[in-house]
Parts: sequence; structure tokens; C-alpha cells
Amino acid sequence: MGVKKDGDRFFFVHQDKHDSNSPIIECLIDGVSAPFAIINDPEANQLARWQLITKELEFVESQLIIALDRISGCKEAVSLDRSDREGVILKSLIDSAIIGYIKCFNQTKGRRVKLEVRSLFPTKNEFTYRKLHTSLKDLRDSYIAHAGVSNSEASQMVAVLDSGRRARVNNEVVVAHSAFILPGKVLITDFLGLVRYVLSKHSCSLQEKLNAFCKKVIENPKKFNVEAVFNKRG
Repeated sequence: MGVKKDGDRFFFVHQDKHDSNSPIIECLIDGVSAPFAIINDPEANQLARWQLITKELEFVESQLIIALDRISGCKEAVSLDRSDREGVILKSLIDSAIIGYIKCFNQTKGRRVKLEVRSLFPTKNEFTYRKLHTSLKDLRDSYIAHAGVSNSEASQMVAVLDSGRRARVNNEVVVAHSAFILPGKVLITDFLGLVRYVLSKHSCSLQEKLNAFCKKVIENPKKFNVEAVFNKRG
């Protein structure tokens, strides 16, 4: 037995489907119910919180893949307007991806763990990724989370002469123009590469810790109160 990732073969059913902190009431492996027990241990709880970051990065990766696929399918530039369904979806995917990625580097009461920039980008070889990381953080801080100055949004007042559909009829109007644009396809592609780099480094480091902990549990199931589960082998 080894440490497995939920979401692939393993699926856990919570008592309240709308509350991920509610008790787990069933474990399914390939759709079949299986015996299980929660490991309530400080080291286990810490490792589980690190796994939250893994899953967050996986969501970000998927969001960027979907966004790039949708952008590639657009024959014309996407207009970011509330009435343009494709533009709304793309903006939501990219904004969410940036928020989710930077979230992994912020320590909060819930997770109490975070990724460290100095650990992931320690040498000059990672300078490009570190520079991109910084620009994404700035984009999140200045545009997505706060109303700062950004290339992604702007507003202007524009005077327009509207000739109308009727001949010889002119109307002087003033339009309050606001513009939202997507980051370029190159930036999104580079962002995907950065996420995959960070996910790979984080996953490798975490997997070593998970494997070591798994060995402890298997060698001493009584200590972790899981002997009843392991004794139910078919």
C-alpha cells in the first residue's frame, strides 16, 4: 500500500455535500465502497494541508489549459464585454487561475502552510520563472484583488459625433468608455509553464514526505488508530 491521490481512483463522500469540512461518511475506490479511518495526527494534518496546495495548483493548470484551448478556437479577438459569453468565461478562468496560484504563496488560518519563493526559485536558472511569478503577483494585487493601475483595465471619457441612421441628423454625445482586456496568449502559455514547474517541484518534495509517513502508518497502525481498517483485508 502507498499514498494515493484522491480524485483519480479514490473519492470521498462528505456528510454535507456543500461543506468540505463536514465528516467523511464513505470512501469509494473505483466506485466501490471501502473501509476507511481518519488519521488524526499532527504530522498527518500538516501533510494534508500541503496536499491542498497540490490540488490548488492542479486546478490552476486545468484552468489555463481550458483557457488556452478556448482562445485558440477564437478566429477573432475576444471582446471582454458582459454580453459576450466567451469573453466572460475566459476572464473568469484566467482571473481565477491567477488568484489560485498566488494563494498558494500566502499563509492563512485555514491552510497554515505556503510555498516559498526562495525555495522554488533559488538560482539564476529560475530567474525567468521568478520574474513571471512577480508579475503575476502584481497583476493579482493591482488588478484582480484591488482596483489599481493595470494594462488589463482602463477607462476614458470620449466625445462622439453620432450621425445616426437618418440623413442630416447629428447628435453630440459623450460616452463613458471602460475597457477590460485579457493577458496575451504568450503570457498565459508562459504562466502554464510556470505552474507546471512549481507543481512538479512541490509534488516531488511532498511525495517523499508522504511516502515516509505512509511507511510509519503501515508499520505501526495501532499508533495511528487504523488497525481496524487494515485488518479488514479481503
